Amino acid sequence: MTKFDQAKAYAPQEEGTGFFDDGREIELLHFVYSHPDLENIRGSPEKVLQAIDEYGRTKKYLMNVGEDKGRIVCDLIAEVKPEVMVELGGYVGYSCVLFGDAVRKAGGQRYYSLEMNPEFAAVIMSLVDLAGLSDVVKVVVGSSDASIARLHAQGLLKHIDLMFLDHYKPAYTTDLKLCEELQLITPGSVLAADNVIKPGNPPYLEYVRGSVEEKRRKLGAVVKSQSLPGKTVNQYQKRYGEMKFNQSPGNPNLVYESQLVHSFEPTGVPARRRNSSRTAVGMKAMFTSGHLPTMAIFHRHEPKNILLILLSVLCLPISATITLASFLYICVSKDEATRPQLHATSRRKTILVTGISMTKGLIIARLLVKHTPHRIIAADTEPIPFTSPGRYSRAIAQFYRLSSPQGANTKPYIDSLLDLIRREDVHLWISCSSVVDAIEDGEVMRSAQKERRKRFHAVQFDSDVVNKLHEKDAFIEYIQNIGLLVPESHRCTSAAQVEDILTKSASRNGTEKPKGGSKRFILKPIGVDDKARAQMMTLLPLSAGPKATASYLSTLNISSSNPYILQQYITGPEYCTHSLVVRGEVKAFVSCPSSDLLMHYAPLPADAPLNTKMLDFTKRVAEDGGEEFTGHLSFDFLVEGEGQDARLYPIECNPRAHTAVVLFQDTPVMAEAYLSCFESELTMRKPLVVPAQPAHSYYWIGHDLVTLLLIPALTLLFGEGSVEEVKSGLETLWEHLVHWRDGTYVAWDPVPFFVLYHVYWPSRFLESLVRGKEWSRINVSTTKMFAC
Repeated sequence: MTKFDQAKAYAPQEEGTGFFDDGREIELLHFVYSHPDLENIRGSPEKVLQAIDEYGRTKKYLMNVGEDKGRIVCDLIAEVKPEVMVELGGYVGYSCVLFGDAVRKAGGQRYYSLEMNPEFAAVIMSLVDLAGLSDVVKVVVGSSDASIARLHAQGLLKHIDLMFLDHYKPAYTTDLKLCEELQLITPGSVLAADNVIKPGNPPYLEYVRGSVEEKRRKLGAVVKSQSLPGKTVNQYQKRYGEMKFNQSPGNPNLVYESQLVHSFEPTGVPARRRNSSRTAVGMKAMFTSGHLPTMAIFHRHEPKNILLILLSVLCLPISATITLASFLYICVSKDEATRPQLHATSRRKTILVTGISMTKGLIIARLLVKHTPHRIIAADTEPIPFTSPGRYSRAIAQFYRLSSPQGANTKPYIDSLLDLIRREDVHLWISCSSVVDAIEDGEVMRSAQKERRKRFHAVQFDSDVVNKLHEKDAFIEYIQNIGLLVPESHRCTSAAQVEDILTKSASRNGTEKPKGGSKRFILKPIGVDDKARAQMMTLLPLSAGPKATASYLSTLNISSSNPYILQQYITGPEYCTHSLVVRGEVKAFVSCPSSDLLMHYAPLPADAPLNTKMLDFTKRVAEDGGEEFTGHLSFDFLVEGEGQDARLYPIECNPRAHTAVVLFQDTPVMAEAYLSCFESELTMRKPLVVPAQPAHSYYWIGHDLVTLLLIPALTLLFGEGSVEEVKSGLETLWEHLVHWRDGTYVAWDPVPFFVLYHVYWPSRFLESLVRGKEWSRINVSTTKMFAC
C-alpha cells in the first residue's frame, strides 16, 4: 500500500458519536457557498470536492469516503461503465459528486443517492446542483430499504449495475438481500462496500462469502447486529431510536466473487486488512477500505479463456507423463483388471452407448467391456470434430459421430441415430442423453423397437414417458396422482395467474399460520433455460409488497408458449439419485448430496434411512410404469427433517442417466444389471445393485485445480486473498487426490482423461474466444458450457 500524503489529512475524528450530525453539515454548506472562489467552483465537480476537502482539513472532520478510497471506486466505475449506479448513504454528497461525475464520464445514465436524513439530503442536493450534476444524480430521501422498494415499484429502478454501500452498517446485508429479491442485483452486478474491515461488518462478509448451500440453510434467519461494534450499531439511536430492518430472504442462489482492498481514511489512518473473500463465478463484490482488484480481470471473457488454455498447456507434461506411465503399466501388468475382455464369443452382441463424451456414458461403456463378453460401440454429437474424450476410449470398438440438431429441427439427429442402430445391428442401446436430447432419444427408442421388435432392447424411456417425467409441471401432477408427497405446485401461463395464486396463498397463511412462517414460492420456466437459472431462487411473494411482486413478474415472459411452474419453496438440504430400471423393477440405486453444480460425489450408505426413503419413492414410480418401463431414472429431492422423520419433496425428475453412475465404477454386478434387459440372459431375480464397498467418492481434477488452487493462488498473488484460503484449498485438494478418485481417469484407459483436458476443453475455450460466445461456468463431467 502506498504512503498517505499527510498534507491531505482531514482533522482528527472526534471520539464517540460526536463526529457528525452536530450542525457541521450545514456549516459545510455555508463554507462552500461563501468560498471566495465560488464562481469558479460552480459547474465543476472537481472544485466542489476540493472545497469539501478544504473544510474537512481546516475546520472539522467529515465522514467522507475520501480521495484515496474514492479513487478505487472511480477506477471501478471506469471499468464497469454502469448505466445505473446506486449509493446507500450519501452524507454530505462527497461520494455522490465524485462518483456521479465518474458515472457521467463513463457514459452512465443515472446515479441514485439514497439518504435517510433530510438535512443531509438537502446538503447533497445543493452541492450536486452546484457541481452541475443534477442531470445525472437523483437524491432520494428516506430509509434505504423503503426507498429501494419505492423506486422499484415505480419502475424507476429496474437494475443496479454498480452499488456503493456506505450507510448504516447493520443494513448492508438486509438491503443487499432486498435488492437480490427484487432482481435489482443479478449476475454481472458489482458491489463496493466501505468500512467492512474497520470498524467491521461480519454479517455482511459472512453473507457475500457464503455458499449457496450455507445461505439456503440460513434462509429466513434474522440478521443479528451483536457482532458489529457497539458504536456502529448505536450511532443513529439518538435521532431515530431503535432501527428496524426489512427481512427479505434475498436470493441464496447468487454467488459472489469478492476481494478485499485496503487504503486510508481521509484522516490518513490506514484501514486495516484482516481477511480476503472467496471467489466464485457469477458476481463481483468489492470491499473498499485500496487499489482496484486485479483479480477481476480474470473473470472477463477473453482473459479467463486464455488463462484456462494456458493452464492446460502448463499441465500438459504432467498429464502426458501420467498417460505414458499408464500405457507402460498396461503393457507389463498381468492384472486382468487392466485388460478389457474384447474376445468374441458365440453369444456376443452389439451394445451401443450414446453420450460417451460425458463421464456417465464413459463409465457405463467401461463397466460393460470389462465385465461382459459383448462388443461395445459408442456415439455422440461432437461440437468440434475429433475432440470427444470418449472417442479415444479403449472400452469401445468403434465411435460414431451423430448429426447435431439444427435448431428446432431434430430430424438429422434422430435419423443418424436410427441409421446407426440399423447399420450396426444393435441389440442393446444404452442412452446417456443430455437434457437437450432426452425427448429425441425417446422418439428414437419408439421407432427402433417398432422396426426391430424383439431383436432390439433399449435402456431408454419412450417419448411419452420422457415428456411426463421431464416437464416439471407434468411430473409433479403425475407424482401427486400416484399418491406421493409433492410440494404445492402450479402451472402458470401468465403473470396475472401467478399473482392470483400468491394472493390466495397469503390469505390462507393469514388464517392457518403455517409452521415455519408464511409459505413462499419459487418460479421456474418449465423448459430448459440456462440463462434463467440465477433467477429461479427468487422467493415469492416479494417482501417489498404486492407492487414489487407485480413489477418483478412483468419482467418475465410468462405465456402459454413459455409456461412457468410456481412451486412451494422447501427449506432443507438437496439430494439426487441415480437408478437403473428394467421392466418396472429397480435394478441399481444410489443417492448422494446434491448442489446446483455438482462436481463432488459421495454416496449415502445403502442402509441410511434417507437413502431407503428415496429408494422406496423410486420403486413406487418404477412399479407404476409397468413392464414397458425401462430406462435410467434420477430424482432431485429437498428434504425436511432427519432420519426416520425426514420428509421427501421431489422437485424434479431426470428420466436419463445421472453422473452419479460414476459411483458404480468399481461394481462389476452393475454390468449384469444392464444385461437383464435381455430376457434370455437373466432369468433369476438378483439383489439390488448398490456401489461396491468400500465406496469411493469422486471429483474432477480440472475443476478442483481451478476452484481450490488457481483462483485462491491468483487472489493471494495480487494482494486480494489470504494464505488461509490457499491453505484450505490445498488441504481439500490433497484430500481428494489421496482419498478420492478422479471421475474420468483410470489406469487401463487413460486417453479420455488426457483428451478431456488437453483437446476438448482447450478447443471449446478457443472456439469461445473466436466466436465471442460468452459463458458463465462449465461442468467438466458433462462437458457442458453454460451460456451467459
